[in-house]
Amino acid sequence: MSNKFKVDVIGCGNAYDSEHTNASIMVRENGFHLLIDCGPTVPAKIFSAGFSPESIDTIYLTHTHPDHCLGLTTLLNWMNAKKRRRPLTIIAQKAQWFMVDMLVSFAHWPQSSLDFDIKRQSTKSTAVIGPWAVKISPTRHAVSNLSLHLTTASGHQLFYSGDGLLSADGEQLAEKSNWVFLECETLTHHPSHGSWQDIACLSRKPDSHWYLYHIDPKYRHSLNNLISEVNNLSLAKEGEILDIDSKGNNNVA
Repeated sequence: MSNKFKVDVIGCGNAYDSEHTNASIMVRENGFHLLIDCGPTVPAKIFSAGFSPESIDTIYLTHTHPDHCLGLTTLLNWMNAKKRRRPLTIIAQKAQWFMVDMLVSFAHWPQSSLDFDIKRQSTKSTAVIGPWAVKISPTRHAVSNLSLHLTTASGHQLFYSGDGLLSADGEQLAEKSNWVFLECETLTHHPSHGSWQDIACLSRKPDSHWYLYHIDPKYRHSLNNLISEVNNLSLAKEGEILDIDSKGNNNVA
């Protein structure tokens, strides 16, 4: 078992991208697996990537728009069918748990419950996930979205925005992180989504690596051209595995 900090890019697409899986990543270190967001097209990618029904320890939902949570029903149903028995933690905003509960209920319908326990955890009360220290930050979005910031024991930092325009706190977390995943739905400013116009002006930590995802397909080619000359900034590619060693070196498989 590798102790390295790894990020599997499960998907990089927006809600209606016909060529890319819904945006999602799997973060792992010391055997602990955290899935961030689980849209409807995410489970099939998890199956094909070879993760076992027992492997995921925690699921973090940035918010409960369908393209970020609707795959939860399929994923939990698969775990149940494959005889998972150990508990699974789901972290979501308290005000959005009614949506999560419906998805969980449908995963075991018509049975009364799953054969493993779901541990419900409120985002705002979460200070630690597995081996990582946690900070959260709101964005400006159609519904409440909470970005996730993780710090490893070695002090390296990852930021995942979810959807929306970053707050000042979110910008600061991104700017000091080693690895940053940012929603970039459009090219020009949008009141409730990330855009290249807003991202381009952000300061970046030297030698950090930034990945743009959740891009409107009609802008993907233009965005790729715009960032082609920017060092250590690229469009996220599903299937990539970012292998980050203890010295902070970033290797892409």
